[in-house]
Amino acid sequence: MRYIVFFLLMSVPVAVFAQHFQVDNNFSSEWEATGFNNGRAMVRDADGFFHIVYHSQDNPDSAPGGFCDIWYSHTLVPAPPTIPADWAPAVKIVSLPGDDRYPSIAIEHGSAGVSNDNDMLHVVWQHCDPGGVYDIFTCSSPNAIVPPPDVWSPPIPVHISTHNSLVPDIDCSLGNILHVVWQEEDADPFSEIFYSQSPDNGNTWSPFANISMTPVVNSQMPDVATIIDFMGPPSDYTYCSDVVHVVWNDDIDTSSPPHILYTSSPDAGATWPMPFEDVTFLSGANGWDGYPSLTVDRDDIPHVAWMTELWAHDPDTPGPYTPGLDPTVLNSFPGPDAGMYGTLVNFILYSWRPGGMWNPVESVSGGSTDDEFPTIAVDPYNNLWIAYQMFDGMDYEIGGASKVIGNPPPWNLGNLSMDAGHDDLFPSAATKKAGTSSPGYDLIWTKIDMDGSAGGHGPGAALSPAHGIWFSGITTYSPPVAIGDSPEGILPGNFSVYPNPVLTGAWIFTGESSGLIKIFDLSGRVVFRETVMPDNNGNCFWGAVDSNGTPIPNGHYIVTIQNGDLLETRSIIVAR
Repeated sequence: MRYIVFFLLMSVPVAVFAQHFQVDNNFSSEWEATGFNNGRAMVRDADGFFHIVYHSQDNPDSAPGGFCDIWYSHTLVPAPPTIPADWAPAVKIVSLPGDDRYPSIAIEHGSAGVSNDNDMLHVVWQHCDPGGVYDIFTCSSPNAIVPPPDVWSPPIPVHISTHNSLVPDIDCSLGNILHVVWQEEDADPFSEIFYSQSPDNGNTWSPFANISMTPVVNSQMPDVATIIDFMGPPSDYTYCSDVVHVVWNDDIDTSSPPHILYTSSPDAGATWPMPFEDVTFLSGANGWDGYPSLTVDRDDIPHVAWMTELWAHDPDTPGPYTPGLDPTVLNSFPGPDAGMYGTLVNFILYSWRPGGMWNPVESVSGGSTDDEFPTIAVDPYNNLWIAYQMFDGMDYEIGGASKVIGNPPPWNLGNLSMDAGHDDLFPSAATKKAGTSSPGYDLIWTKIDMDGSAGGHGPGAALSPAHGIWFSGITTYSPPVAIGDSPEGILPGNFSVYPNPVLTGAWIFTGESSGLIKIFDLSGRVVFRETVMPDNNGNCFWGAVDSNGTPIPNGHYIVTIQNGDLLETRSIIVAR
């Protein structure tokens, strides 16, 4: 196991260590890939578990460039994974006829004040029937079992296209409204940015809205973000905004290279009254700007990182595709294209929008290497983190940059992968739920040619089937802080359930302490959650029902109360 040093900026730089390893513990993995799109490929739930999605070639023994399926894995421990065995075996969650790739994952928020009363997962991706065009599809998992489940709903369409719907991204806002953006190709053949939402856990989706409205040029590679439910002192969680933020790259100025554009909805996607803003122009950037990555801080301010100086070998968008053809042809391959190698003049830029004005652009990376495909995140302590792929003269590594929001450059730079033998590409940083992490970053990426058969890097390695998904991270897990108490918690006193056995219902006494009550069945599934507030004397009446009010079967159950880092458990029997 290798260790790398990265710097965390708070009041003073602090050295922290990150471990990196293959997620699936399969060093003969074939055609696995995370990226080439802007969607988040990893989230973390409020019980501390990571969830990842990626695409992998359907027939790993066939020639590169074939149809793909969507795969999923999660951690088995509610803490930072430190070895590959901390990850559950990957499972195929989408196996439709045709081609499925570029998944994006989002997680629902809890109620105000309770970060972990809903951890439902949602995945979107682009799907193409054999011989057809790409549409946007979705599926969901209730994520109600600890450790997390591998049970997913059947795929349903978000949008059926007459041309191609590509590279979707998904996020979840206040009220658990799901927001999806994607690139829609027209007949002209320009593309626009389309948007749809679901107010009912992904079961139904609104008619699409065209939010780019630049009809005679290409609008590509969208990214959507809503405010993250950070914890606020001393123990509240912030759910203060219905704003939905979207960025993309656009050929709006036909006399210059592509620009980064931004728009937002003030009412959870119901309307999009704000004309788009040209981030490139307003921040003073220039060059070929593409592949923007977006995050939102706890004050609902958007932050954008992007790459500049794109050249012909790096297309503005991954699509349309020609599955099964020569992978040296751009956009035909599930992983990196052999044609992506060659230029050394791309670098990473950043800007943010405090007070409704875009700040002057900042150069994040040095500009002397081939730096591409950034992913940006912000932690609960206002530290910005950007990861990207960088060429060091020999192969591609995962570069990292960090600084405190509002601090002037320079950025703190580091190498997150530290692997001189293989190309590391397409990083994706995690989003997190409140109360589950310390300051820092977590990300996954694609490592190619894991068996070394093609030399580990370069065009030959891009055609090697041995691609794997790798993880690096430094955040730790701590249970969500109870409402009204300090982060250290208060030890529950006289925690009991009466009557026990439970007939039609029971009182859960917590000793006048607040906290989060969970009831588990013996399989580890959470059947009931309730937050006990100080003003009700720490007591809760439970009617022997699940969180939806449905009576639960007779049997043995475990009751827990969680207050800060402290946990008490009791065994009960339901016997009607």
